Amino acid sequence: MSELDENLRLSSRLVQELYHKYSFNMYDDMPFGYAIMKVIEADDDNGEAFFIYANSAFLSMTGNENTDIKGNSYREIMGSLSRNVYLNLCKAAYRKEKSIFFEKVKNSGLWFDFMTFPSIQDGYCAMTVFDSFTLDSDFIDKENLSEADRVIVKISKMIHSAEDDFDINVHRALRFLGDCLKCEKTYILEFFHGQPLIRYEWQKDEYFDEEEYAPEVVMERIQYIEPWIKDNHIFIVEDIDNVQDKSASVYKVLRSKGIRSTIMVPYYVDNSIVGYLIIDNFREKNISTIKYLVETTAITFFSEIHSRRLVEKLTFMGIHDQLTNVNNRNAFNLRVCELEGVEDCVGIAYADVNGLKMINDELGHDAGDARIIKIASMLSRVFLRRDVFRIGGDEFVVIVAGISQDEFDEKIAHLKKIARQLENEEKIVANAGVNMFFSLGYVWADSCLELNDLLKKADELMYEEKKKYYDVVGHRR
Repeated sequence: MSELDENLRLSSRLVQELYHKYSFNMYDDMPFGYAIMKVIEADDDNGEAFFIYANSAFLSMTGNENTDIKGNSYREIMGSLSRNVYLNLCKAAYRKEKSIFFEKVKNSGLWFDFMTFPSIQDGYCAMTVFDSFTLDSDFIDKENLSEADRVIVKISKMIHSAEDDFDINVHRALRFLGDCLKCEKTYILEFFHGQPLIRYEWQKDEYFDEEEYAPEVVMERIQYIEPWIKDNHIFIVEDIDNVQDKSASVYKVLRSKGIRSTIMVPYYVDNSIVGYLIIDNFREKNISTIKYLVETTAITFFSEIHSRRLVEKLTFMGIHDQLTNVNNRNAFNLRVCELEGVEDCVGIAYADVNGLKMINDELGHDAGDARIIKIASMLSRVFLRRDVFRIGGDEFVVIVAGISQDEFDEKIAHLKKIARQLENEEKIVANAGVNMFFSLGYVWADSCLELNDLLKKADELMYEEKKKYYDVVGHRR
């Protein structure tokens, strides 16, 4: 036996002896809390998780130093099992997905950063606690601005966390802010294409009346309060009884919605309000500290949300045609790369607008644009908009994956029928064998393995139809 083999044998033996000697106690040397959980999955909120093991750090951090937690439920040991914790435990135990989340432990009143890891065996996972956030519950009453700064920094870190989905991060941050203000609801109202939208919200009571917080209902309240907001840039009502003498209409609308206290912070872009951070029914009373905390937090929320919206807009513009709103050539190239070599059936159609140059020359480019938009609309009525691409000035392509030949043929027939109906409506002199709106070439195959050849074939068939059109009208383009 070589010296290397002997060293490997001795090392292996040492590891086995250490494992049998210390068993689970080896985890006590970890610098963070560590626990192993058995997770019981259920369709409703009756699921549960049980502790199989927890190291000393976990017990100490969660306030369970003198507790034998083995076999006890999460609810018994930690005080409650929130939906947030339960879903993340299930993700790790059954879907083998790692999660990082921020959660308050009811028994200790502390907030912790948790991480869950999948195990080899279904139904089990590991949970670590690697940071805690101790919050002075009276920091607002004490006007403790340094504690308020800690909250602001924590919220900013939560929003910008790369470990989870942005929407989930914002929801957690709203929940944390709501806990700090001891309120019933925190939410963000945005304006999307001029319409109110509530995408992010948290409420203390899971059975909150959703109808009372529909965007259009919240807007009724905002319409009364907007003049006050424009004067003060923030609207804070500690007790609605205090506004009864100043504005009976504001008092009436707040009272009718069950609002006892509220904060509304607007966010401006180019001197226009694009959204509000709203906190309802808060119990904290030190208005100056609340104002500092909420205004600064609102900037954090909205600056990141606004940046995300700009990225979404730029991304949309990068893959959509601005005139027709169908996909553009960039999106077409991405779809081809996505489907190339996939063993799935596919239907492809090329459509080229007929007579566009003549329309532009005789009626103007607005008329030409109107014809392009009409063709895009026709294609989107028959096929899903996501499958329609404008790849040139007068050229469209449709690529539909996973469609049967019969269904594809039916859609093509329906498209031709719509074109004929429009010819009649616009009193276009039709020809029995020629589509006057567009020339169409299409193919279907049971596989995408030769996708480029299929695209070329559909294009060739389209040009054969285009020749028939030229034969009828007697001129090119």
